[in-house]
Amino acid sequence: MKGKKSDKKLFAAAAVALGMTLFAGLRDVSAYFTTYVSAGGSQVVRLGAQTEIHEEVSQMTKHISITNTSETGACFVRVKAFHDSRFTVDYDGAGWTAGEKGYWYYGEALAPGESTGVLDAKIGVPEGFDREEFNVVVIQECAPLVYDADGNPTADWDAVYTDTDYRGEEVRD
Repeated sequence: MKGKKSDKKLFAAAAVALGMTLFAGLRDVSAYFTTYVSAGGSQVVRLGAQTEIHEEVSQMTKHISITNTSETGACFVRVKAFHDSRFTVDYDGAGWTAGEKGYWYYGEALAPGESTGVLDAKIGVPEGFDREEFNVVVIQECAPLVYDADGNPTADWDAVYTDTDYRGEEVRD
C-alpha cells in the first residue's frame, strides 16, 4: 500500500511541475500570437523629384530640355553628353552653365510641372566619317532643392539616400 501513495504523490508532483512549466511559457506564446496584426490602407511616399528628358535632333544639333514631372518638390537638373572621342559637342542655351566633369547645369530650380530652357548640343563630326554610324547619348540627373547655411536654395549633387531599418542601420536588398 505504501507504494501506491508514494506513486500518487510522485505523479501529483510531476503534474504540478508540468503545469507550472506550461503556465510559464504561456506568456511567451501569448505574446507571439498578439504581436502580429494586419492593417489596411496605404500611402505613397516619394523621396525625391522625378524628371523627364526631351530631345529633338535637327541639323546635327540635339535640342534638350528637362521637365520636373513630380507632384511636389522643386529640383535642380543637370545634363551630360557621352560620345565617341572623335566627335565634338558644343553647348549653348539660355540659363545653362558649364560645370565640372562635363555636366551642364540649369541655373534655376524647377517647380513641379516646369521645364528648363532648351540646351543645344551641336555635334561636330570629323570629315569622312559616315554620319549614320554614331550615337550621342544624353543623360540627365535631378537633385531635390535644399537650403545652404545662409538660407539660399541649392542642390546637393553628392547626397546619397538610403533606406534604414528601425535601428537606423542601412537596409540592403
